[in-house]
Parts: sequence; C-alpha cells; structure tokens
Amino acid sequence: MMGGDSIAAAYVSYNLGINMRLIYNFPSPSKLQVALLKKEGSSSIDVGKDDIGSLKSDTCDLYSSKPCGTSSKPVFENNDKYLVTSKCLKVDSNTYATSKSVIPCDGCPWNSNSVPMLCSFSRCNKVMCEVESKMKNICHTTWSIEFPRNKSGFMRELWKVHMESCVDASAIVVFKDWDIYLLIGSHSHKFVCVNAKSGFIRWGIELEGRIECSAAILDDFSQVVVGCYRGIIYFLDFSNGNICWTFQTRGEVKSQPVIDKRRNLVWCGSHDHCLYALNYRDHCCVYKLPCGGSIFGSPSIDEARDILYVASTSGRVTAISLKVQPFCTLWLHELNVPVFGSLSISSNGNVICCLVDGHVLAFDSSGSIVWKGKTGGPIFAGACISHALPSQALICSRNGSVYSFELEGGDLLWECSVGDPITAAAYVDENLKLVSDSSLSSDRLVCICASSGSIHLLKISWDTTGRVHRPTEFGRLKLQGDIFSSPVMIGGRIFVGCRDDYVHCIAVEAQSSLSN
Repeated sequence: MMGGDSIAAAYVSYNLGINMRLIYNFPSPSKLQVALLKKEGSSSIDVGKDDIGSLKSDTCDLYSSKPCGTSSKPVFENNDKYLVTSKCLKVDSNTYATSKSVIPCDGCPWNSNSVPMLCSFSRCNKVMCEVESKMKNICHTTWSIEFPRNKSGFMRELWKVHMESCVDASAIVVFKDWDIYLLIGSHSHKFVCVNAKSGFIRWGIELEGRIECSAAILDDFSQVVVGCYRGIIYFLDFSNGNICWTFQTRGEVKSQPVIDKRRNLVWCGSHDHCLYALNYRDHCCVYKLPCGGSIFGSPSIDEARDILYVASTSGRVTAISLKVQPFCTLWLHELNVPVFGSLSISSNGNVICCLVDGHVLAFDSSGSIVWKGKTGGPIFAGACISHALPSQALICSRNGSVYSFELEGGDLLWECSVGDPITAAAYVDENLKLVSDSSLSSDRLVCICASSGSIHLLKISWDTTGRVHRPTEFGRLKLQGDIFSSPVMIGGRIFVGCRDDYVHCIAVEAQSSLSN
C-alpha cells in the first residue's frame, strides 16, 4: 500500500520519469493523456494559466462560514456508555509509572506528581504555549535517565483506541492544567479527544468527510481546528467537541492549520489551490491566496520577521508579509516539483523545503537559495528541526533512509537506513536524555515510523568534542498495519496513527538500566 491517491500518483510518476507537476494541473487522466501525447510533437506543455490562478489576493466573499448546527454528529451520546462499548484498550498508568522497566521518572508528565502546563506538541517537533515566554522552559524541560551506551531499549504498547478506519493523520498532544490529551481523526470521519495517560475517550464527533488533516489548537486552548475531505474547516470546543463554527473551502483539507496568535488568525491550505486566513474571533475569512496547486503541508510563520511561507503541489513556494493588512506577496519560486511536506524554519530564519523528487532546499527570508541537498528517494514529509539536535534538519525519504543536514550550509552530517520506506516525518524526544556513567554527554532518541508499520528508535550520541556520531538503533516495534502518520514523542511516550484502524500509545522501556 502506498497511501493516499496523491502520494501514490507522485511516487509512480517519480519512478516512470513523468513530470509530477502535470498530475496536479490536469483534472482528469484523459486530459493528462492528451497533454502527454501533445508533448511528443512539441517541446513544452501548456499547463494553462487559468489553472495556476492570479497571485492577487482577495477577501473570501465567495466562500461561506457557518455556526453550530451542521450535519456533523457526536460519535456517542453518553461518554460512560461509549467507553464500555469502544475498542479502547485501557492500561493502568500507575502500573507503568511505578515499574522499574519504564523510562519516565519522577517529575515526568506521565507520573502523578508532574507540574501543570498549558502547551501543545505536534509533528516535526512543533510546540505552542499559551504564554510565549514559557516556551523555552517547557521545550528545555528534560528528564534524564541513566542508561549504558552499549545497551538497547525496547517498546511496549500502553493503550490503543479504535478509530473504525485508517488513521493517516498525525496526533496533537495537549497539556492543559494537570491533564494530557491527544486529538486525532481518521478515514471513518471520526475525530476524538483522548486522555493521553489512560487511553479513555473524553469526547468524539463524526465530521462530514474523512480526516487526514492533523489538528491545531487556538492560542487560548479553547478550540481545536481540523479539516476534512469535504473541504470544511471545523472549530471545535476543546472541552466537549461541540462545533463552534465552520468554514467551507472548495477542496479537500489535508493541511494542518497554523495558529497566528498576533493577528487572531488561522492559516490553512486546501486542495482548491488556495491558502486561507480565518479570523477566529470574528468568524470570517480575511484573506485568500491562490498558490498554484493543492496544499498538503502546513504553512510556517517566522514570528521574528512577520513572514508566512507556504508551498503547493505545483512546486510554488510563496512568502507573504504579515506586517500590515492587506497582506502582500514578498517573493515566490516556481520549483516545478510538487511539495508535500510542511515547511520548517530554522533559528536563523532559513526555510527548509523538501521536494518530492528528493531534493532539499533552504531559502533565506529574501528568497535566495542558501543551499541545496539531495536524498536517495522521494520525500513526502517536512524536515524535523529540534533544539535537542542543534544545527540539524532531519529528513525522511521513501528510500528508507533518514538524513541529517547541517542547517547553516547544508552539509550531510549522517545518513541512517531503517530498511523500509518512510513517508512520515521524524520526531526528536526533546524531554528525555539518556545519560551514561562513562560520559559527561547525553544521548537523544529519534522516532522514525516506516510505511511498513515498524517504529524505529534511533539513539544519537555525541563525543566529548561535540562531534555527532552516526545513529544506532535503540529499539524497534512492529504494528499490524502501514504507518503514514507522523509520530509525536514526549518523555518516552510515542503517539502515532496506523492503518490497522487504531491510534497507539507506545512506551519506551529500558529494564536493564533501571534495575541497577
């Protein structure tokens, strides 16, 4: 299985040597065939300027938003009854918290004596806090565990929730007060809020279309934002899942929304080739930008420079100034190769863009290409940038390898193969360190999920000079279905969706080290 139709088409085109951009410019196979036949007698193909659209932005007066009362329905009427009849596997978290084999230790959020937080974690190590000044403290909060460098760990499933169909979306994990929640949707149209410690479902709702979009949460943590295949962007009450309001686009919504706290906006792309800015206070669309192709990946905002970046399957990368309204386009690049992954921004303001043909580009804020890299296969997910691995961008490829590029100049630091194709993004556990008696440095764990269903943990070590060693495998676990969901890993807990119709919570364990 390759995954969604768009990913499958792009991968086949890559292998056949067909210009992948054509797939997204022609609405039917017959029109694409005609275009390819014409190509035999000419040097170029006219993709049609009408299909690309004007770069001019405008207010979304042709699109509708609506309040509560859509045809979406709750998954269950009574929460207690649903917990009994669902296929959710409950595991007593206290059993694991006191076990000598589980990595998390005192003060870890998975134990009862953890401190209250208000923040969210989502794919590619994206973290958001209610108060920006607390971001650094939360991101840099780590729990160290003594672990010999020559030992391996292993993984065990703590709980799983049945989602009634494939789970290709990635989870968002929300820390709110003393509780921790996971929110995710599936192809069954079902979207749920789960207690991330126990696996019990807090609430659920059935949306109007299948869900591959990863959710986001507003800056005040009052509402969850998620899109579906019917082109609807939902704003759900975080406490109970009730629909607060919706916005209708003209294509499937697979792109994870981005919260723009300074302007009270949610930015979200659609398969109708447009990027939307939705004011979540006034419940209206204030800006729309044609992007030349469908938008799979999440846009990214450079808060320091007030610039938003977005890429599409036509290969267009656009930079938008957010300093004043109306917003304006600063620059754009036509790369002519589809971009599926989310864009990532490094600490120096460079934008990392992964192309489906395996190339990696870094742009500066003015649009200049700073460096170029190349992997050995197609890339369908964005770069993972983490403060725990300074100066590195981790990129996964369908050839089964993970690549680490140096952020400043693009040098390849290391490559590690897991043996199976990878469609999802990597995730670095920023809240867990492995410390060895024989070394003053600490090791980090990186979670990689292969499309075959195998979850790999890579251990990255440094020597006393600060030189990074090539990763070694720390542990591996095989699920019963393919994985296209990108994992989230926090303090030794992994959350990931799977095509076995479940969302899983996996614990990292190290029996030998903690029994000493």
